[in-house]
Amino acid sequence: AYSNRMANTHIDEVVAAWTAYTGSIDDWQAIVKGITPKVTGCGPVYEVPNPIDRANESFAIADMRTLEYAEPHYHTNGEVEIYIVLTGKGTVVVDGKETELKPGTVSITPPDTAHFTIPTDNLVLAVINTPPFNPSNAVTITETNERVGFDKKQFERLTHTSA
Repeated sequence: AYSNRMANTHIDEVVAAWTAYTGSIDDWQAIVKGITPKVTGCGPVYEVPNPIDRANESFAIADMRTLEYAEPHYHTNGEVEIYIVLTGKGTVVVDGKETELKPGTVSITPPDTAHFTIPTDNLVLAVINTPPFNPSNAVTITETNERVGFDKKQFERLTHTSA
């Protein structure tokens, strides 16, 4: 977690700005119209040009409605990932901590911290990365990794999968 007070203040400000924006979204599908989604382990992800013109942040919409689960991963090089639930329900696991997701829920994943999502009911997320998302910073995890807080047994229990 963040020990740096300035980092916390910055992230709080980022969350406040994006929560205000996402709260104004009536129809997420209108926002992604004409954008070809990237096929990812987190479902189709629509990378939307930054709609509120915030420097050093990127915005995307992850459509998890057809996923059983989003692949466990973490982000390097100081990248923080923030989820804001637009629609639906699910569970996000960040550093082993399970949090229920429902519209309006905010989940913050610090850098170098394992996370995965289990959609349960038409889950669609706004995804904000700061600094902006860089695919080379995203690292998929398949085995228990205590350094980044990933427990394969917890993942298997929650997703009803096994090796």
